[in-house]
Amino acid sequence: MKILMYNTVSDEMPYVEKWTEKTGHEVVTIDQPLNETTVDRAKGFDAITTQQTTAINAPVYAQLAQFNIKQIAIRQVGYDVLDLPEAFAHNIRLSNVAAYSPRAIAEYTLTQLFNLIRHNKKFDRARNTGDYTWAAGGQAREIHDLTVAVIGVGRIGTALAEMLHALGATVLGVDPIYRAQNEPFVTYTTLDDALSRADVISFHTPLNDETRYMADENFFAKIQPGTIMLNFARGEIVDMVELEKALESKLVAGAAFDVTPNENDFMNQKQDITALPADVKRLIEYDNFLLSPHIAFYTNTAIKNMVEMALNDAVTMVNGGVTENEILR
Repeated sequence: MKILMYNTVSDEMPYVEKWTEKTGHEVVTIDQPLNETTVDRAKGFDAITTQQTTAINAPVYAQLAQFNIKQIAIRQVGYDVLDLPEAFAHNIRLSNVAAYSPRAIAEYTLTQLFNLIRHNKKFDRARNTGDYTWAAGGQAREIHDLTVAVIGVGRIGTALAEMLHALGATVLGVDPIYRAQNEPFVTYTTLDDALSRADVISFHTPLNDETRYMADENFFAKIQPGTIMLNFARGEIVDMVELEKALESKLVAGAAFDVTPNENDFMNQKQDITALPADVKRLIEYDNFLLSPHIAFYTNTAIKNMVEMALNDAVTMVNGGVTENEILR
């Protein structure tokens, strides 16, 4: 089988080579995402895979169908880049890698939470000016004293909840799906109750019509003063205007984000810092706002699993088989 791998990064190549040696399939890699300009590259292939944060728009699916491409395997959890109705209308099967490494994202979320409660950015900035005083950052809080609301208790949210519980934190879970196996370390509750009680709010939901800008003005009106906010899911879950207001007013004591609504304009790029979007330039000046370049997933285990699972699913779907990673709605 001949597979085209869109948006390939160098870190993926060793795992691609090992997979081809093991399976005998041919994989051709390119470093561009799948879009209207690059879709023609898929002609003559049996299957395709991609990982990207830019949308795969409606015209792409018609073109793929003309090339007799019957599937798209995305090497990531979030599938908001896909136009599901268009794909299904053209009989194109879809899959994601829902569990390439939930711990990778959970561990990084926890890392950034520790950075916030220990005021590490403040201390780092102070030391750069020669200020080594305790007062430069201020007293920290200890994690076992915190109540954390995990919004979206799927694989990643569950992994984070387990870690938090092991460290002594109280974990509140908000999710339309109840998972009884989580009861030992999660107390399920309503969103409003969680917002009224939480010291920390961590988003781990997919982006869809229900979650897009769920953290709006009304949402912020329900949180406790001094709340910490974490977003390692999708940028458009949080209204960044409202977040900036909340940071300015001290309603939010700190925030760590790995994603932003406009991340495609600057993330995974090298550029002059003055060319950053205006809101990002303002936010990164805050001592209590941490922004990372969508790297929570970025571990050796995750990259390996993303490659192998997506390529395996591509072969399975082309051959008419069943994969637990198929996106059915």
